[in-house]
Formats: sequence, structure tokens, C-alpha cells
Amino acid sequence: MMTTLPCRTSRGLRLAASLALTAAAPLSAVLSGCSASGHATAPPLPGRVSGATCARLHPGVGARREGPQRQSSAVALALAGNGATVAYIADADEPMLHTLDVDGKREVAVTPLHGAPEQVIVLSDGRVAVTLRHENALQILEPSASAATPLEPRCVVDLPAEPIAMASTPDESTLLVTSGWAHRLTALDAATGAARFEKDLPREPRSVVVSRDGTKAFVAHVVGAQMSVVDLSTTEPDVRHIDLRTRVRDETFRAPSAKEATRVGCQGFALTLAVDEGDRRGAKLDGRVFAPMVAVDPGNPEQPASGYGRPDPVLGTETGEVSVVDAAAERALTRAVLAVRSSSQPAKVDECLLPRAAAYHAGSLYVTCLGIDALVRLDARALDPGRAELRRWQVPSGPTGVALDAAGARAVVWSQFDREVSVIPLDGDQTHAAGIPLSRGAGSGLTAELALGRRLFHLAGDARISRDGRACASCHPDGREDALTWATPEGPRQTPMLAGRIEGTAPYGWLGAGATVDDHVTRTFQRLEGTGLDRAEKTALLAYVSTMAAPSTRAVPPPAARQRLIERGEALFRSDATECSTCHDPAHAFSDGERHAVGGSTRAKKAKRQPDSFDTPSLRFVGGTAPYFHDGRYATLEELLSASDHAMGYTLQLSRDDRAALAAYLEGQ
Repeated sequence: MMTTLPCRTSRGLRLAASLALTAAAPLSAVLSGCSASGHATAPPLPGRVSGATCARLHPGVGARREGPQRQSSAVALALAGNGATVAYIADADEPMLHTLDVDGKREVAVTPLHGAPEQVIVLSDGRVAVTLRHENALQILEPSASAATPLEPRCVVDLPAEPIAMASTPDESTLLVTSGWAHRLTALDAATGAARFEKDLPREPRSVVVSRDGTKAFVAHVVGAQMSVVDLSTTEPDVRHIDLRTRVRDETFRAPSAKEATRVGCQGFALTLAVDEGDRRGAKLDGRVFAPMVAVDPGNPEQPASGYGRPDPVLGTETGEVSVVDAAAERALTRAVLAVRSSSQPAKVDECLLPRAAAYHAGSLYVTCLGIDALVRLDARALDPGRAELRRWQVPSGPTGVALDAAGARAVVWSQFDREVSVIPLDGDQTHAAGIPLSRGAGSGLTAELALGRRLFHLAGDARISRDGRACASCHPDGREDALTWATPEGPRQTPMLAGRIEGTAPYGWLGAGATVDDHVTRTFQRLEGTGLDRAEKTALLAYVSTMAAPSTRAVPPPAARQRLIERGEALFRSDATECSTCHDPAHAFSDGERHAVGGSTRAKKAKRQPDSFDTPSLRFVGGTAPYFHDGRYATLEELLSASDHAMGYTLQLSRDDRAALAAYLEGQ
């Protein structure tokens, strides 16, 4: 079937563009009036907007938001004027927003964007807001009378590095946006796009929801096993934190005992809020916040391990959980993870170890899981819904977004890796959801090899990767790191970042034992007790790992005072007084490729289990990879610079202001 879908110029003029759309194949025609790569051309990104340029030009026209949810995902639902449900799909592999007729199960429109979208939300007046993660911007669009017509661009708003998730306040006046790399929460005027405030948060914030009364915002974090609470009731919001760490309780023990152990956490991508007053079983869940994540036991760093961490005979090294938070009390209700796995089972191959999106309806929690390609339904009444699975559906590869219709009769799941949408009736007998392929711009998307590598990187529960079910993405979420220090055969080791830090940084590993990435990955599989991939699969995995997108740090230029501080820090970094650049050469990826004696764990050295010399790590993106040193002994850059001695540069003589300047320079690398 041939369908004409327009791409638009900066003035919103429609250009005829014939797109070949089929139900079984990607887009094969080239957009007329678009770039040579097949992407629609877009005007240069402007600076932060002011005035009313984001407002609707035609109020009341077109689709409006469906359902009570006011948080973003990779898929958002709207109700068209004719009563049909449409879904807006944020395809992170190309600069397009797709419109799907949910009832007809077919794509009806494609809207060119200023960059690849991360998440999408429908505002109360029908406008659609999309985060452009790698452009560090938010784009707002307006629907036309027909859902089959591409959305009209209204404005683009510059934001701190890596805007990802959004949520609107109950009065619909404010749009909150999290920025992952910049660890910020930005509040925008929903009508104009003007900034209201910006708050600093802990590392890697992702999903955000707002309490029913609009007084608090809750933010998930990929690392750190914590949730941030931002007070929205004052003109100067403060930030509080909820500890989501849990203890493991063996099912045979009814009271606290020595069998319990505290677990840290990771994979805190998703968050959702209960929005009903109760259900027919009488459980009042309104106001509870649900945070799917993974409980992790990295082992005792001072004790050697056979691999990475200390695999629990019941739970394994990592196990899925859902932390339930009482929004009013700002406390976690999930305090323990119940060990229910058979001790003879080395890994639970179908466990949700990579949760990515969540939605709530009538006492049930719906979570999408990478690695096992599933949508799972959990009992939200349980203290740990992760141990109370009610049902699951198999979906196409890479489910990164989910939305439920207002009646809760069906779920719409976006599977990024296969680029397919699934419409799933929640009350039927269906267990496998067929996908609806979306069109693709000519020349866009990943190559077949990189697409395979991405699937393998996120593959969980596969004995070829690890014996205990972990995926590559378990320790390297988004290709970064889990902020954990693991017990290993050679002593404590902090997980290094991969994305943007592979090229030009050989050899690999803290000891520099891997001359190539291939060598290092082979060693990693051995420690995870994986049986290994075949040559074609391993080549694809290595290609993906070596080309993973680094954080896009382009942002609004810093204030003049901050810029002067950074320049002072660079001068100190390159100076003979500190000798930082002697080993961390800026001209060679901030590394010299050599090993140096910088000191290790005292206990490990006494036991002769840990060497003194370590490979010089790259300082690319070092500001976002705390903790620091091979054993994670320093929580911040400032702490590292204050505690450093002659074994690693000379910073003890620096004044407090100079150390702050040096840290400011490093944070920008």
C-alpha cells in the first residue's frame, strides 16, 4: 500500500513525500524534501524559548490525551476526534515520531523531528512533547484534525544534557523533565516552555511521576538503589532521598536472622504511580509509587570471588524486585526480598533482570523486560510485587515502552529492537503478542550486525553469557556502569563505563590484561561462567560495544563564572605542578595505555591477592562515573583530589578553590 506522508520545513510547510509503507517490510522509499539519509530535514536548534511560542495555534483540534496517566514512556496514547485510539511511538533509532491507529493496528502518519526521540507524553490540551536525548532538547508539537496527518512543530526547548523522561503536574501547568547525564530535574511552564526551576539530583535520573496532590515529584535512578523526592510545594524546592536497598530473607526464616544480607540495587529505569482509590479486594493503593529494579549482591570486595560478585545459591547475584514506596510518608514499604528459588537452580532464565517501563491499573503493575522480551503483570498489592507475578506475554525484541488504555482492557507495547508495536488484550488467553512493524526512513537505523549486537548485549538468562542469568547490560546499563564495586579473583573492582570509552584506550581491564576488546570480553564470559558465543555473534557484540553512543554533552553554555573555573581547572590539569596529563593525556583519550603503581586494598595486598599496578583508565566522561579508583574508594571527584598522594599526581598542595576548578574541568570531559 502506498501512503503519502509529508515531511515539514521549519515554517511548517508541507512537502509531498511518497513513503512506501508495507505491513511486512521497512520503509523503502526516500523522503522527498528530506535529507540524503532519508531523515526529514529540520531547522537548526534554537536556544531556550520564551514567550508563548510553544502554545497551541488551534486549541481543541485533533486528538487529546487518553487515560489518567501524566507520565511519559516510549509510547503514549491519545483519543482522536472520531473516538479511535491512537498511539504515538518514540523510535529512538531515527528522528521520527510514528502515529499508530491502535484499533486498526496500522501506522497512519510519521512526523519528522529535530532528533531521535526518547520518550513522549500527551499534554492536557492535546499537544505532544518529545524528549530528544542526543540533542539535549525537548520538542513540542500540535495535532491536526486528522490523526493521519503529521503533527505540526511548535517549539524546541534546550535542556541539560540527556533529557529523557517527563511528567506533568495535576493542574497541567508544569512539565517536569529529567536529564540523565546532567542529573537534573527541570520544571517548564507547560504553555510557554519557559524554565521555572532546575534541581540537581543524584546520578542517572530516569522516570518521574508527580503525586496526586501535586506537592511532590518522585524520580527513579538507574544506579544507587534510591529514589529522589522533589518538594513542589515551595518556590525553592528541596530534594530528599528514599533508600531502596533491601535485605534478603530466606523463606524458611520468619524472623530477622544472620541469614539476612543487605543488597544494593541497579536498573532503576522505570517508575509508575497508583492512581485509583482501591479495588474490589479492598486494597487501597492510591498514592503508592512502584519502582521496578534489580537487587544486587556484589560480594565482599575484600574477599576474593571466583567471578564477579557472590552468587547466592537461591537468588543468584542479581534478582528482580519492585520497591513499593508510600508517597505520603516518603518511605519504602519493600524492606526484604524473599528467597524463593530452588537452591539447585543456578539461574532463573525467565526473570526480569532488565526492567525498562511500567504502568499501573486496578491493582496490577505491568512491567516490560528487556533480555527476556516480555510484558509481565504483577500483583501491586504485594510488598514485593516482583515476587508476585500473575501473568506474562511474550513480545517482540526490546520492549522499552508500555501504555494502558483508559479502561485497562489492553496494553500497547513498543519493542525498540524489532521496531514493532504490540496491542495486547489483557483479559484474553493470548500469551504471545504479534508485532506491528513500523516504517523506516531510507538509510536510517542500525546495521544488521549492530542490531544483533544490541540484542546480545541485553540478552538475559542465557548460559552463553553467564551462568547466573546476568546480561552485559546488567553491569553496563545504557553501556555505562552500575556504580558498584565487585568482589573479583584479584580484589575489589569498580565497573568501568563502556560507551564512548573504548576507542583508543587499549589495553582493557583494570590490569590491562586484554590487548583487544575481544580478549577482554572472552575473559569476562569466563568469569561469568558463560559458555561463549559463536564467532559471528561475538563479532556483532564487539561491534556494538565499540560503537555505543556516548553521552551527548552539548548543552547551553555555562555561565561566565563557571567557564572561568573550567579554564582554570584545565590549566591545572596540564601543569607541571599536578602532572595529571602525564598519564591522562588529553591527546590520547586521556590515557597513556600503561600500568602504574597507585596502591590497592591493604587487606588484599597483605594476602597477596591484589597487584599494585593498574592500567591508566580513560577520563572521558569521568564526571558521571562515580565512585572512583579501581576499588571505588572515592565517592566523588572532590574526595579523590583531596585524598590523592604522590602515587597518582600531585593535588594535596592545591587550595580548595583550585581543587574545585580541577574537578569542574574533569566533570566536563
